Amino acid sequence: MKRKQNQKQEPFFPETNYFDIWLSNHEQYLTLLDLIRKDTQKIVIVQIDGQNDDDPVVNTAKSMMTIEKREIVHEWFSTIAEPSRRAVQYTFLKNRDFFDYLSTFESFFIGRESLKHGYEVIDTDFGLDDIAFLDENGEILFSTTTHEGFATLHKRYADAWKE
Repeated sequence: MKRKQNQKQEPFFPETNYFDIWLSNHEQYLTLLDLIRKDTQKIVIVQIDGQNDDDPVVNTAKSMMTIEKREIVHEWFSTIAEPSRRAVQYTFLKNRDFFDYLSTFESFFIGRESLKHGYEVIDTDFGLDDIAFLDENGEILFSTTTHEGFATLHKRYADAWKE
């Protein structure tokens, strides 16, 4: 999988509205959840390797939140999948309890700088699932490409975010 490149069409993440962040510890993760909690209206989880009925994050989401939509996708957030890959994307209506559940994780992923790769994931309790948090207008507040360690935050939170 690869991140989308700016093409002739409008980029998925207009550079004027988003910035990349690094998540390297639990405290940052909790700060992030607190920043986006109030504005979040929907939570989108993508199982990048197709439907996995044993996925604890998705199963917990299903038990806590209402599914607004379930669909097979080949593009999501800032990712384009191989044509043969069938990712399953769930859009849930936010429930406060799900944020409490997420706070029990160490982070979506823990990353570090790497001389070879620039940045790499060293640990994830979130598996391969990607996640996004949307506001009432469907604008992305925060999203991950979890297994690659990409995290993108809306610039409305720039003053409050400290790495």
